[in-house]
Amino acid sequence: MSVRARVVSDADIALLRTLARDRSVVAASARVGLSRDQATYRLGRLAQAFGGPVVAGVRGGRGHGGTRLTALGDRIVRQGFGSVELLDSRPVTPPSRSNLLRGVYRRRPTPEVALGHGVRLRVAFAAEEGEPVAMLLDPEAILVAPERFPSSARNVLAATVIAFRRSAAPLGSTLVVRAGSSRLRVAITEESVRQLHLVRGARVWLYVKATALRRVGRVPAVPTRGSLPR
Repeated sequence: MSVRARVVSDADIALLRTLARDRSVVAASARVGLSRDQATYRLGRLAQAFGGPVVAGVRGGRGHGGTRLTALGDRIVRQGFGSVELLDSRPVTPPSRSNLLRGVYRRRPTPEVALGHGVRLRVAFAAEEGEPVAMLLDPEAILVAPERFPSSARNVLAATVIAFRRSAAPLGSTLVVRAGSSRLRVAITEESVRQLHLVRGARVWLYVKATALRRVGRVPAVPTRGSLPR
């Protein structure tokens, strides 16, 4: 997985596209299932990664100010979800090893990995047909929302909230969810959990881009449950 693929997630693209229309961080973050703090964090991370701001504040006028995309932000939106990786960037944080998934690679009709219990994830890496593979999924690369919405993410999964684990670090808190037989950790703020009513047992939707799934090594056999270590 390239360093570029680790910088931009589907949540970032959805946020920028919504900002281009709504011109408000508060409105855009609520529409895509993020808190304002989480949206601000993501916009700052993009600015750090790409060497310049992706949004800028606008004051006054008939709309009483707001937020607009910069030329860089507009470029990211116009070039699409996949081509955004062509931009020069550097990783902001090292890749997380929180979500380790194992499954069987299928080449047709599109490259994907079957995790079991009907869960299949579209991927961007190549492997042999029927080959056991292991993948890592960064918790920050997962967007969680209480409802489905139009998205360019190749993977949209129904999941159930299992637990919320607090941390004092920025975006260090974790939402634990179950999708099929797989347990996944999602980076999230406590404010988002409150605003989205992500209580234990709540049904949610997970959005994951294919390039966010990074293959790691080879596994000798496929376990019966494609899940995280307990």
